[in-house]
This record gives sequence, C-alpha cells and structure tokens, in this order.
Amino acid sequence: MKIFQVIQKPQARGAELFACLLAQKLLEMNHEVILISVFEGDYELPFTGRQIHLQRPIKDRLWDMRAWKSFASLIKTEQPDLIQANAADTLKFAVFSKLINGWKVPIIFRNASLVSRYITSFWVNKFNGFLYSQIDAIASVSAVSAKDFKSTFTAYQKLHQIIPIGIDVPLLPDKKEEIADPVLVHIGGFTFEKNHQALILIFKEISIRFPKATLWLFGEGPLKTNVMQQVTDLGLNEQVLFKGNLANSFQFVPDNSIFVLPSVIEGLPAVILEAFAYNVPVIAYNVGGIGEVVKNKETGWLVEAGASQAFKDSILEVISSPASELEKITAAAQSLVLKNYQIDQVAKAFESFYRSVIARV
Repeated sequence: MKIFQVIQKPQARGAELFACLLAQKLLEMNHEVILISVFEGDYELPFTGRQIHLQRPIKDRLWDMRAWKSFASLIKTEQPDLIQANAADTLKFAVFSKLINGWKVPIIFRNASLVSRYITSFWVNKFNGFLYSQIDAIASVSAVSAKDFKSTFTAYQKLHQIIPIGIDVPLLPDKKEEIADPVLVHIGGFTFEKNHQALILIFKEISIRFPKATLWLFGEGPLKTNVMQQVTDLGLNEQVLFKGNLANSFQFVPDNSIFVLPSVIEGLPAVILEAFAYNVPVIAYNVGGIGEVVKNKETGWLVEAGASQAFKDSILEVISSPASELEKITAAAQSLVLKNYQIDQVAKAFESFYRSVIARV
C-alpha cells in the first residue's frame, strides 16, 4: 500500500511522534509511506522515509486554498491508496482539499483524545460532525476515546475501530545512577491539557516535606513561559528543572524517578507506556484511556481526575514504598506493554484496518 501520514507540523508532540513511529514500522513492512506536515515547524522528525513539508502559515489554518490545492496535486502525482489524518487540523485540511479539488482517496482519522472536550458550542459540533461525515473510517486510541466520540457524534455510522498506541520497547540500559532525594518527572508539551500549573502547586507541597526533591520537566510549548514564571513566583527555581525536548527522555532520568501525569485531557499517552517499559512508577489522573493501562496499585497509581490532594498522597506513598513493592508494580506494568503495546503489533492492526477501509471504497 501507498500511505500518506498527515501531521500538523514538525514538532515533538505525541500525535506527530506516534505517526512517525507508525510510518517507520509500515515502511519496514514494505509499504510506501510519505509523511506530510501541513504547517511551519523546524523539529527534526524521527522518520527515515520520505517527508514533504508544506510549511503553510498556521494563521491560515481556517482557509488556505493554496495548501488544499498543493495537497491535491500531491495526491494526483503520488496516487496514494489511503490518507491518515492525525489530529483535528489535519482532518479539516484533508476534507476541504478533497471537497474543493474532487479527489477520491479514502481518509482515516486517528482519534487520539477526547473530542467532546473541544466541542465548545452547537455550531462547533455541527461543523465537526460535517467533517467526520466526509471521511471513511476512524481509529480511536482507546475504548474511552471511542465511547466519547460515539456519544458526541451520534450520527456517525461508518467504520470505527479501536487501535491503541504502540511503542518501540527499548533495550534497557545498565542500572543508572540514583539520586538520594525524590525525583519527579513529567514529559509533555506545555499546553493546557497537560495541566503543568496544577502539577507545580502539587510539587510545592511535596517540597515542604522533601526540600531537596526535584521536578524534571521535559518538553516545550506555548505555556512554558507561564509555567516558568509560576516556578519563579513560588521560589522553586532550584528544584524545578526545565529539560527541553529530548528523544527517549527516560534514558536520562535516575533509577528512582517517579513519572507524574496530572493531565485534564488524554487519549492513551505513549509516555505512560514508555515509563512502564523503563520500570518507572507512574502516577496519573484517570482521564481518557489512562485507566485502561494504569490499574491502581497493580501497574501504577490511578487518581481521580482533579483530586490534587490524592495525587500528592500517591506521590508520598510511592516515595515511602519499599523497593520490593515498587518492583512488583513496575514489573507488572512492563509485562503489560510487552504483551499488548509493542509497535509491531499495533502496526499490523493498522495494516489490517487500512486494507478493510480500502476494500469498502
């Protein structure tokens, strides 16, 4: 098959990184995959295959005839069998290009979040419902994401399948250095979904009990400046460390790290599976599909969404837990990843899904 993987822009965000990983694996499975980014960006994407960057200004995201025409020209030249749109901007981009230019290639939308959280009005619902009516299939990342979509867009009757995210399970390095004091780690873009500012407040309370504890923040994003100012205002500059974007961030954290994810919106984040693979304990709010992999006291610590006191208590519990108890939980988490969430398995599921979509067109 010849597949277009369409992403918003070159950036170190989950949707783009997974699209690259999936594209790479499909390439290894002897499919022809072209990675196409729509908007401007300068991040070096981890994909060895062919990349096409349209470099369109994001200010034109609502109406960009030139971009839609360029995409149609690519389709005419390359003649892909299928197009996968990864994230909402790429859905709108692909649908408008198809409607205006009249091409017929099937479109799959990868639903990696909770779409209802972005529906702010009746008209936004109607507009998005129209976009979904123009595509051929949806791949939702989790059962919760699929249920949320179906309850938000009840008229959608086309093919819809749950295909989880997958990761490239690492070869674990030799035992790394441990730091005597607690190390909390968060990996994710500085956006409202990731809830950094609430995390900083939780960490402030942890630091009262453990003055030498540190919080390592990996990532970039539009709210980073706000978070840095909050850290300064709370007097935490020595304890909150901004690490930037690093590929395979878990390779750089100490062995006694604790991964914390107090997100308000998620689908099924790969970063949790990566923490599992690296035997790093996970504490997360129960949003989106997180509860499908984080089983409380079995594979991690699952906290009711928004319950900051319970989140803080879980951090303190992990810090004080004997190593043998933590090892039992992290071993179960790693086993879950090895069994169900390796990219080889997930890529085969996408391959089968693609064939079923093409057969229906």
